[in-house]
Amino acid sequence: MYLYLIMFVFLFLLILGAPIAIVILLTSAIGLYFNNIPLSMLPQTMINGVNSYTLLAIPLYILAGELMNASGVAKRIFDFALALIGHIKGGLGHVNILASLVFAGISGSATADASGLGRVEIKAMREEGYDIDFSAAITAASSTIGPIIPPSIHMMIYATVAEVPAAALLIAGIVPGLLMGFGLMITVYLLAVSGKAKCPVRPRESIKTILVRFKEAFLALLAPIIIVGGIMGGIVTPTEAGAIAVVYTFLLGIFYRKLNINEIGMCLQNTIYSTGVVMFMLAVARIFVWFITIEQIPNTLMTFVFSITTNKIVILFFVGVFILFLGMLATASANIVLVTPVLLPMLLPLGVDPIHLGVIIVFGLVLGIITPPVGTSLYILSEVAQISYERVVKAILIFYIPLILALYIIIYFPQVVLFLPKIVGLIPH
Repeated sequence: MYLYLIMFVFLFLLILGAPIAIVILLTSAIGLYFNNIPLSMLPQTMINGVNSYTLLAIPLYILAGELMNASGVAKRIFDFALALIGHIKGGLGHVNILASLVFAGISGSATADASGLGRVEIKAMREEGYDIDFSAAITAASSTIGPIIPPSIHMMIYATVAEVPAAALLIAGIVPGLLMGFGLMITVYLLAVSGKAKCPVRPRESIKTILVRFKEAFLALLAPIIIVGGIMGGIVTPTEAGAIAVVYTFLLGIFYRKLNINEIGMCLQNTIYSTGVVMFMLAVARIFVWFITIEQIPNTLMTFVFSITTNKIVILFFVGVFILFLGMLATASANIVLVTPVLLPMLLPLGVDPIHLGVIIVFGLVLGIITPPVGTSLYILSEVAQISYERVVKAILIFYIPLILALYIIIYFPQVVLFLPKIVGLIPH
């Protein structure tokens, strides 16, 4: 009977607009109370949920992204990408995607991409005569690459909740991230060729210009190589990579003469706020896992699903649909905390690797940042492009096709995710 009360409280608080972390904490606490668990144990359990050396990487990744935006690196990355591939049919659409791929290897955040790099991209595309709706849409779509390619804050959250090796999970995101970029580039090319998107043709830049832009962006381009290469080579842990990223981006800002005391203070302030939100969510996650374990909710769900079908292909299809649906309703961080303890015990008996599942969950939920009604990147880009939210939503619909297709390629072909961590020895063959 008390489970109905918990469900009522959960839905009631959500309707009131309460923060999802508070909703999870209160409903889990009610459930534990009815199971005669002393509520005095909750604070220590929450502390244990964030008492991890690996989690130090999260504030470091956030700070690195903030410093990267403040240091003017985004403009240098964009200018190099423009010189390199700006002449291809679809022009700045491709440049937009390539710049996001590089930026993703530094910041690991979709909002950092949309708000930082996005401003540079929208300004350039507007000046070149591109359709502003298309410009905002491709910028929003390419921002989803950020949380997939390492370093990734969302991957670190999943690694903590699922208790899997963080380094293996981060490296597992590289190929899916490249797959996203490839799919988006094909879509941009087809839109440009068909004339459905206004993409002015640019002349090919000279080798000299490309080399000049490369020289200007070299130090920025070196950052993802150092971070990702260090993790892949086993030279540094994900946490150490985060520390290196912070120091490196700070030095870049000083070298480019873009950082000042006010900028640094704002970066630290934003980092503290974002870290507090994520860490509280992870602390609450430990309470939630405790509650659903006592109630045997994963086992109940598994019994229910297997009573309908044991076909792995069918189950994985609906897992993908379920994740995409949840991504529309709440932030990726909150959803990772909610779905991981439920889906992991259900899918492990089907032979789904926890690293593979982590990439599926993060990938699917991250698409929520470009899906109404949450759609964080859509709101950011509508403001940057100075157009209505509805116009961005309408323009981005076409880009769901390559992204959802990429999700199901990842779901049904696990080696796309697992082969790179296996090659570098982060997971056994």
